[in-house]
Formats: sequence, C-alpha cells, structure tokens
Amino acid sequence: MKISGTTLDLSATDYGITLDPTFTMLEFDGLRVLPVQTEPLITGHMPASVPVAAPQQSSMNLCAICADRATGKHYGASSCDGCKGFFRRSVRKNHAYTCRFSRQCVVDKDKRNQCRYCRLRKCFRAGMRKEAVQNERDRISCRRESQGVGTLTIDVLMQAEACTHQNPSQNPMRDIKTKKIAGVSDVCESMKQQLLLLVEWAKRIPEFCELSVDDRVALLRAHSAEHLILGVARRSLPYNDIILLGNDFIIPVRGTEQEMSKVATRILEELVRPLKELNITDTEFVCLKTIVFFAPDCPGLQGTQAVRRLRFQAQVLLDEATSEQRGRFGELLLLLTTLQSVAWQMVEQLQLMRLLGKANVDNLLMEMLLGEEASRGSEALPITLEKNKCLIKLNVHL
Repeated sequence: MKISGTTLDLSATDYGITLDPTFTMLEFDGLRVLPVQTEPLITGHMPASVPVAAPQQSSMNLCAICADRATGKHYGASSCDGCKGFFRRSVRKNHAYTCRFSRQCVVDKDKRNQCRYCRLRKCFRAGMRKEAVQNERDRISCRRESQGVGTLTIDVLMQAEACTHQNPSQNPMRDIKTKKIAGVSDVCESMKQQLLLLVEWAKRIPEFCELSVDDRVALLRAHSAEHLILGVARRSLPYNDIILLGNDFIIPVRGTEQEMSKVATRILEELVRPLKELNITDTEFVCLKTIVFFAPDCPGLQGTQAVRRLRFQAQVLLDEATSEQRGRFGELLLLLTTLQSVAWQMVEQLQLMRLLGKANVDNLLMEMLLGEEASRGSEALPITLEKNKCLIKLNVHL
C-alpha cells in the first residue's frame, strides 16, 4: 500500500533491484518536505456504530518517520525518541549513509533500523532540519561555557576506561579452572588495586581535573564502594556461580566464607543477571559508571552545581546510547539503587571483619570505603586519615 502526499510510506521494497552505492545523504538538502497526513489512511465503508478517531489528532500522536508513538515535535517534525536520537546523531557526526536497494525501504516501528539511509531521508521529508540540531548544540555549548564546566564525550570516557580496564580472557570458562578461591586478604588486596585504578580513571577525564582538589577527593571517597561492585559485576558477566575479582581470584557463591558468599550471591542475582539480560554495551557501562561517580550529593562537595551538570551530561550520553530501545535507559538507571544496597552490605561486612580481626584493612581502604566510621575505634586514626587524604590528593595531582 502506497499513499502519495503523506509522510507514511508503507509500500513493500523490491529487493531485486540492482544495488547502487552512490546514494548518499548529499541530496537530502534538496528534499521536498511532505505534508502531514490529514485524511484517514484507509478509505472505505465502515459500520456506523464504529467510532472513528479524529484523523488529525491521530496522526499527530504518531511519529512521522516510523509511525511509533510520538513524544513531541523534535527538530521540526512530530517524532518518537528513537527517530529524534537517530537524526541528531546522524547530523552531528555527518554520517554519509548508503541504501543497498532502491531507496524505497520500509521505515516503520519494526524495520526502522534496517536502512539508515531511507530512515534519514524520511526524517528530512517529514520536516526535520539539520539547522535545528546545530542551533541546539550551540545553545548548550554557550550555556556550558558560561557555567564554567567542560563537556563530557563518549570518546573521552571510553579512552579513560580503556586505559584502566584489564583485558578480559579470550576463553573465560576454560581459564576459570586455573584461578584460586579468594580469602579475606585477597579480597582486600583486590579492593585496594581497584581503588587506585579508579583514581587513574578519574584523572583521565578533563572535566574532573578542572574541579578543586578537595572536590576531587570528595568524589573519589563518596561512591567508591559502588564502583568496586560495578566493576566486579562487569568482570563476572561470563560466569553463573562465581564472581571474578580484579586480581584474578574468584569468590564462589557456595564458598566457605559465608559472609563473602552472601555478597557474591547478591552481586550475581541482582546485578550480573540483569546486566546479562540487558546485554549492556561498553558505551552504556562507561556512562553508568560516570553517572555514579559524579554525585552532587556527596559529603564535603563545594562545586555542587558543576558536578550536577557533569552528571546530567553523562545521563544525556546514556540516553543517546539507549535511544533505539524504549525503556532501556530507565532499566539501567534502576540498577543503581540495587548497586548502592549491595555496596552498603559489602562495606558493613568489611567493617565487621575488621572489628573481628579477620581483615587487615589498610589506610586506603579506611579512607575511601570506611571513611569516618572507622575512626571511632582509635584516637590516633584521624591523624592517619588526614595523612592518607594527603596521599589521595597527591595521587590526584600526579
């Protein structure tokens, strides 16, 4: 079915036509914008008892590109969030798509990802304007400059992660047989190693380095436990009944250390399993990690507004990364509540093992994980904490 003069093109594609790779987005500037549908899509006799919705209202509630539910008028056309994000990315990155067929591919809710050329072509024909995307970017850039904060980008976050990410095993299921079960001391050593990597990761984000030293220390201390849990959950994605520590030791869910196994079980069931089901991408992971890190509510923070803007930028990046799948953005953010709960339990267990003399918790763990809670049992500890805070500041500077 083909309807002339409308923004909806439901005609079937003839895939037998010879491929022409010369179709690029260069011609989009001269495309004629099609009028919005104002008549019923299907004509014919209908029973008088069947109510017919107002056609104009119905068409305005649909995306002019793929006929999914529209969320508003974006860049000049009524569209869904998926097509809005697709158009924005295409214009900003100046993509030159090609159609493998006859430039007549079906673009609907189910097939909109099959041909990016035809989808972008339909965006322009629906009335989307690339100038609107550029104007939006200029406004955001001016606002950020006036607010004195840089702009986070996916490239910077991915590079920071790559510099501190340990290479995963090529055959994790086979290599797991050679790994040793972790004791309490091994867990503490892994925590220390990962906290130092967290400092290195943060230092590779220019916007973090623009903050004051005290604010940098406050951010590193605020949610370090969540970062440890998030990292171990990501490393454990290939496994079903163990978690893999950063120092290559493992914690089985049915291990002899019951308290550690309880935390391991929660990590597997409440974090690893949902992340597997979502099939989280590297881009989504670094965005989620950055959202956790830039916490405007952390104690001792002075530049609250700057940190809040950085977190918002990370949320925008995550939204762009998940815009093709409705609800995915929310599902990922909902995991942060679970992440915080598991992190609190881990810190409580660490504190308990320290008090029982089972764990040798060094100054770095005391400062970044236990914080002021650990200072209640020793009069000399505040001095140690202050010295260690200076050590963190030194690491931040280096």
